[in-house]
Amino acid sequence: MAHIKSIKKIYSDGRHSAFTDMEYWKGHYYIGFRNAPGHARPGGYGKGMIIRSSDLETWEVCARFEMDGVDIGTPRLLNLGDGLGALCWGVHSKEPALLGVHEGVNGNQPHVRFTTDGTSWSSPQAILQRDTYFWRPVRFGDVCYMTVWGTEGLRLARSEDGRDWQIVSTIPPVSRIRYTEEGELWITEDERMLIIIRAHENPDPAYLAESEPPYTDWKLTELNYTVHCPAFKPVGDELWVAAKTITAQFPSSVKIPSEPSPEKIASLTRQDERLAKTPQDWHTAIWKLVGDHLEPILVLPSRGDCGYPGLVVDDRVLMSFYSQHDVDEGPKPRPGEHANEIYLAEIGL
Repeated sequence: MAHIKSIKKIYSDGRHSAFTDMEYWKGHYYIGFRNAPGHARPGGYGKGMIIRSSDLETWEVCARFEMDGVDIGTPRLLNLGDGLGALCWGVHSKEPALLGVHEGVNGNQPHVRFTTDGTSWSSPQAILQRDTYFWRPVRFGDVCYMTVWGTEGLRLARSEDGRDWQIVSTIPPVSRIRYTEEGELWITEDERMLIIIRAHENPDPAYLAESEPPYTDWKLTELNYTVHCPAFKPVGDELWVAAKTITAQFPSSVKIPSEPSPEKIASLTRQDERLAKTPQDWHTAIWKLVGDHLEPILVLPSRGDCGYPGLVVDDRVLMSFYSQHDVDEGPKPRPGEHANEIYLAEIGL
C-alpha cells in the first residue's frame, strides 16, 4: 500500500515560494518554482527559480530568472536529452518590455531558456503567441506536447525542440464550465492521449479528455473530484494523479492529516490570515485513474496556499509541492506578502 515514506522541507527564504515542477536530468533532480512576495500581483513581482540535487539531501540554486517589471512564472522543465529547457511565462507591467513587446503594453509573453550543464542558461527566447499560458510540457520520443490556454480556449501544442510550438487541436469546452485550464497529459503505450483538465471555478470537478492519434478529436468525461494543478505519471501499471483538492470530497476511509495544535495555527496565522481556518479544506493529494474516475491513494500534510506538485518516477516516487503547514517562525509579513515553502515527499509502495 502506498504510504508517505518521508517529507522534507527543501527551500524556505521567508518569501512565497510556490508552483513547483520537477525533472530528473543528467544525474540531478531539478525543481522549478516561482519566488515572490505573494501568490499573485499586486503583492510584487516574482522570479523563476530552479534548485537541484544529486542526492536529495543537499540542494543548490542553479537558476534565477528575473527581469525588471516582469512577473516571471514557474520554470516548467523539459528534458530534451542533451539539454534541459525551462519554459516560463512573464506578465508585464509598464516597465521596459521583454522580448520585443512594446514598452507600456501589459500582457504575457511565454519564453524558454536552455542549458547543457544545469547552471549556465541561454537568453530567453519567445515562444507561442502573446497572452497564452501553458501547462507542463512532456516529451514522448522525439515529440513534445503540452496544453495551452488563453482567449482561444484550451488547446494542444506540439514541438520537436521545445522552441517552435504548433497548435494541434482545440479541446472543446464543456458547456456548463465557464473556463478550463491546467491540462496535464500522458500518452499510454497504445498511443492514446489522456489529459486531466482543471475547471477554474470551485468546487467544479475536473475533466478527463481522451484522444487517439493525431489528437484532433476529443472525448470529455467529468471526473469525481475537484482537481487543481495536476501532475500525471505512470507508477508501475497504474496512472497516478497528484493535485490540490477539496478533501471534504474524500470518503471517510481516507486518512486526512491531523490539524496542527492551536498554538501552531496561531503562529501560522501571523504569516497568512487564511491559515486560521480550521479544519483545513484544501490539501495536496494523490489518486489513481481507473477508467474514467479517480480513486484516492493518500493525502499529504499541507495547509493554506498549497499544491502544484511535480512528479518524478524512477526506482521510487518523488513529489515536489508547496505548502504553508509548517512555515518557519518569523516577523509578521508586510501587507500583501505571504510566506510559503517547498517540500519534497518520497512515496513508498
